[in-house]
This record gives sequence, C-alpha cells and structure tokens, in this order.
Amino acid sequence: MKEQFIEEYRQYGAALRKNIVFARPGGIELRLDLISREQRDAVPAPVIVWVHGGGWNNHDLDRNYRPEVELLRLAAKGYVIACIDYRLSDQAPFPAHIQDCKCAIRWLRAHAAEWNLDPERIGVWGESAGGHLVNLLGIAEDVPEFEGDGGWQEYSSHVNAVCTWYSPADFMRIAAHGDPVIDEMLGFPTPEQRPAALRFASPLTYLHPGIPPFLVMHGTTDELVSPEQSELLYQGLRDAGCQAELFLVEGQGHGFFQGEEIYRRIRDFFDRTLAPRQS
Repeated sequence: MKEQFIEEYRQYGAALRKNIVFARPGGIELRLDLISREQRDAVPAPVIVWVHGGGWNNHDLDRNYRPEVELLRLAAKGYVIACIDYRLSDQAPFPAHIQDCKCAIRWLRAHAAEWNLDPERIGVWGESAGGHLVNLLGIAEDVPEFEGDGGWQEYSSHVNAVCTWYSPADFMRIAAHGDPVIDEMLGFPTPEQRPAALRFASPLTYLHPGIPPFLVMHGTTDELVSPEQSELLYQGLRDAGCQAELFLVEGQGHGFFQGEEIYRRIRDFFDRTLAPRQS
C-alpha cells in the first residue's frame, strides 16, 4: 500500500491487493488493485470501480491516482473497490480505453466467486477522462465496437450505477475544430474524419432508455472542462428517462473536490443503488 496511507488502512480495517493482471491487449499488461475489508463478509460484496483521469494520456496519473481515504471509507461500509488500468492514447487510440474498462468489468464478474464479489451490483466512479469512460460504461452498454476482445467475453460489461466527475459528454462542442489531447485520444483523425470520430467517442451519442442511475458532479469554476458538459449530460439522461442527479460544486475547479458534503452524496448514492447486504 502507499506508505502515506498505512495508518488510514489500519484505521479503516482495510486490505490492499495490488497489481492483479486482468488483461494483456497487444502485450500490454493491464492491472487492477482491490481495496476491501481485512475480513471478508459472509455475503458477496458490491463493487465500485474507480477509473482515473489524466487526459487519456498521462502515465503519472494511473490507477494509484485516486481519493484514497474516501475509497477506504467506502470499503469500511462493505464495498470492494477496484482501481483499474486502461491503455493510454500513446499506446492505442480510442476505443481501446473503453474496451479495457469493459474488460475489467467482465473480469470482475468472471472472478466474483474467488474475491467474494456480487456480480449484480457493480458501480463505477471516474474523474475527467475517467469520467468520460464511466459515462460510456453506463450509457453505451450495447455498442459492439466498445467490447473489444480482451477476454471474459461470456460475461456482461453492464454496470449498475455511475458517479461521474467533471467529464466530457459531447466532444463536438469541445473539439469540433481540433484539440491536441482529444485528437491524440482519437488517433489523430483528419479534418474530414473528425466529426464522425467525435460523435463515436461522445457519450451523448448513445443515450437510450434503461440507463442505470447517474450522479453527475462538476465544479462551477472548471476552466478545463466546462460545467455545460455535465449539464448537457444530465439533461440528456433525464430526457432518456434515466434516474440522474446533478450536483454543481460551487467555487471548485477541475480536480478532486474538497468538502464532506460532496463525499456524503457519493456514499449515499452508492448506498441507494448498490446497498451492501447484511450477513
């Protein structure tokens, strides 16, 4: 475990199992970490998957870039937390990123008995680029191009709840005329290819009835991803009949939120949608 959090792991009675390989696309090892109670519960535990941000391209913001203490608080309530890798843009272009996330969900279901997980209660939580990916996990659940062939194909990549932080939802509004980070993520499309590529990667493209519950959060002073993106996402989800909540965090920008109220809302959201069972 990270040395700076040893005392917190002891305080919350949590265990960290690191570097579990779940796929090897193109020979690249993708790993996940599992955070859980030291003592396993008698009943299978619900899972929350943390998906890191970093512009789809930052190797310093990997699965270890996460709100550690808040994840420990969720683990103490009975959740198992899975923090996952995915290929970054210099390793493979979109849709590799979402294919890897879906592969991780399938891996969790395939290994549910081994790790005492409940395969029917898997939620996801992501920030920024990771928020974009959890949006797709929740919305684009039946897009064949997003499944990939990373393994465990006999299992579903469906998720049961989504918490998304300051995430892109409609790339046409962000990068219609080009953006270096998004262009790299898309594999450097030509100007003629760009509109179709942007729509292909945009969660709003795939809205439909039957989407799982969403908690959409965004800072009002975010200058990197406009709060309008979360407002568009929320409205689109509501129009599709989804159970969705929008929480605009006053005075906060692009980055991990500060304040107990934000994390109380997240815990309440997952408790409502995934609710650990009593043994």
